[in-house]
Amino acid sequence: MYEGRKVYAIVLAAGSGRRMHSKQKKQFMEILGKPLYTWSAEQFDSHPAVDGIIITTAEEDIPYMETLTEFRKSGASDIYSTCDTAKTYPLQKLSAIIPGGKERYNSVFNGLNEIRKTEHISDTSSDSDVAISGDADPIVMIHDCARPMITHAIIDDALHYAAKYHAAVIGMPVKDTIKIIDEEHFVKSTPERSSVWLMETPQSFDFSLIYSAYKKLIQKESEGRLMIPVTDDAMVVETFTGARVKVVAGTYENIKITTPEDIKIAETYLSK
Repeated sequence: MYEGRKVYAIVLAAGSGRRMHSKQKKQFMEILGKPLYTWSAEQFDSHPAVDGIIITTAEEDIPYMETLTEFRKSGASDIYSTCDTAKTYPLQKLSAIIPGGKERYNSVFNGLNEIRKTEHISDTSSDSDVAISGDADPIVMIHDCARPMITHAIIDDALHYAAKYHAAVIGMPVKDTIKIIDEEHFVKSTPERSSVWLMETPQSFDFSLIYSAYKKLIQKESEGRLMIPVTDDAMVVETFTGARVKVVAGTYENIKITTPEDIKIAETYLSK
């Protein structure tokens, strides 16, 4: 708990990792002898403030994830029959392993619904335009498992600023000049570099605020009226509630594993 409030981490591990050029899904690829997802999941598991962890993964991968985490005694699917399933990585605070969705935002909403059911939170409690929590509202940290360099210090800051401002995201200022280009790749504008930051995860929110925002997003999607590309959780809160989101400096090491070259960088950082 953090200041008397429950804390949940949603670890997103449902991607396909197409850009890794590997038959094995990215979340299960080994870095320094451990599956990628375990590096961040274990940081949440060992943090004293975290009460529960929810992992979202592809439905067909749930038995394998259950085996790896010792969440249930299930057999691994055939596609992983060549993997060393004798190695397991139990998580003491693992609350659920649930199916992800078609898009990242669908996976997040599935995770939020799992928290809502676990905490017995009414589905009608977050219908206002901006739902700001009370002292009993859980804090939710949403994290891409492809960022294995998360630390307890980052989690500490994510919780502190989420509790203070209701919505907080980890990021870092860009080092290079950024150009906005048009459809023909001609420069349209050059934003002031000091105001441009790279967004990372975890992104942390009062449950009532983030659930309210995602509920509206999913409603728009069901009506065929979702007209914007959804790239992160802060964007959902900004768009559907108007709440301000605090940006908190993390580290440049907290990169996202996207291509094979990133694994070499991650191994260098994690070997420290």
